[in-house]
Amino acid sequence: MPHPRRRYLAAAAVVLLAITGCGDRGGEAAEVAAPDGLESAAKEEGTVTLYSSVEEDATATFAKSFTDRYDVEVQVVRLTSAQLAQRFAAEAQAGAPAADALLISRTGFTADAIESGWLVPLADAGLPDFPGNLDERFVLPDEGTAISIIQPAGIAYNTDLVPAGEAPKTWADLLDPKWKGRIAIPDPASSASYIGEWLVVAEASGPDFLQRFAAQDLKKYASGVPAAAAVAAGEAAFCVMGLASHIVDPKAKGAPIEFVAPPLTSGAEVVPGVAANSRHPNAARLLIQYALSAEGSKVLADAAGAVSPYDTTNLPTEYVSPDLAGAKTKQAQVIGNLGLS
Repeated sequence: MPHPRRRYLAAAAVVLLAITGCGDRGGEAAEVAAPDGLESAAKEEGTVTLYSSVEEDATATFAKSFTDRYDVEVQVVRLTSAQLAQRFAAEAQAGAPAADALLISRTGFTADAIESGWLVPLADAGLPDFPGNLDERFVLPDEGTAISIIQPAGIAYNTDLVPAGEAPKTWADLLDPKWKGRIAIPDPASSASYIGEWLVVAEASGPDFLQRFAAQDLKKYASGVPAAAAVAAGEAAFCVMGLASHIVDPKAKGAPIEFVAPPLTSGAEVVPGVAANSRHPNAARLLIQYALSAEGSKVLADAAGAVSPYDTTNLPTEYVSPDLAGAKTKQAQVIGNLGLS
């Protein structure tokens, strides 16, 4: 399998053709202020462009909280993790970076982007308080970043189609033959995070676990949001390996949908990045500092139905970080075992 950075670069050449304008591309990048002057320098810049893979409403809530606190406007571009990585890479390759900062599911992209000179390692970014009080388990020096929120993977289900007494509690609950053809799944190829999550659960559940799921004739959707929408609309009874944030919008609109994270699970770990050659470098650094603070992390986690690394008591009891190393080498195997190739 090609190295991840080469995959991003190859995709970038294609995605660049479809890029629309975003942000202020003209002029030279602004200078970075000293940490103790960052807030005033960010306010002078007045705006920051954030590319986020966190669901739109949750990102908007986080952005508003930041603006309310610092009086700096946030322009949000919401994309899936794969789309975000491809678009950011394409713009960086073209010498026309539009994003000042990123919030992206942890896939290894930050390390590759730092190697390419597109992102600044957070330890070298001049943040006022990094890593601050963040537990060392959530600081990722090899990837040049840290974990802002954790979104445990789980099961969304339609409460009109699934009797209350049959609501799932574990992954194995979905292997009953009566659920065959009634299970939606986000395309695992859409993010290395999905592959890593499946590998964690499969490792703990037995060698034939993925094949047993494949026997259920899974319905593949482009990503977690449309898969959850299918459950909300009654097209499927369940969505597996989705996130709680995927059901927020349909549930708010009255859809009969609920979500459960099994005790044994993995999840999407959202990490930030600061763009090199940013047009608004001070606002970008202030935004990322906020995303990694106890206050900002809680705002984003609460809005996304996620967990802040400052409050891990809310994590499922057997939570394990996604197997990103395995995701680099076993994507085809996982997709094939799930019957999705």
